[in-house]
Amino acid sequence: MAVAAVVPVPLQAELNVPIAVRVVSFLQPPPSGTMPAAIVFSPGNPASIADAAAIERAIGGGSIAGKAVLRPRRVPATALESLAGYRVAFVAAGTRADQDAIAAAASRASVVTITSDEACVQAARCVVGIASGARVQITVNRAAARAANARFGSAFLMLVKEI
Repeated sequence: MAVAAVVPVPLQAELNVPIAVRVVSFLQPPPSGTMPAAIVFSPGNPASIADAAAIERAIGGGSIAGKAVLRPRRVPATALESLAGYRVAFVAAGTRADQDAIAAAASRASVVTITSDEACVQAARCVVGIASGARVQITVNRAAARAANARFGSAFLMLVKEI
């Protein structure tokens, strides 16, 4: 007798998507027009797939980030060469095993990575981390930002924790 594993589908993404979209508006130079946004996930991890779907639902047909409209597209961690042409990538939960490859591909393509995984930011594999709890904490890793050729407005940098 076979038993199927049930993976709960999150109603809400682990990543605080409204805050993540707002972070994009502080990039320099400011994005404008239609802007593709990657959602990087691990295709073999059901939790990662579910989180990617939740991020995609939260962004919907397009979220406004300043003068830009983000259009989400899922990018599996097995196809990171397709990050070329993106300026930002939301890194879904469950990608820890792929973070080195994600960081390398994002650096090559100058893509700003935004995640809820603080360890990814601490290890300089992701540029921005957003921790939600009693209050939202945004962390920017300077080394990861330099590697991705990312610059943020000074008003934004005064509001976040830089490491």
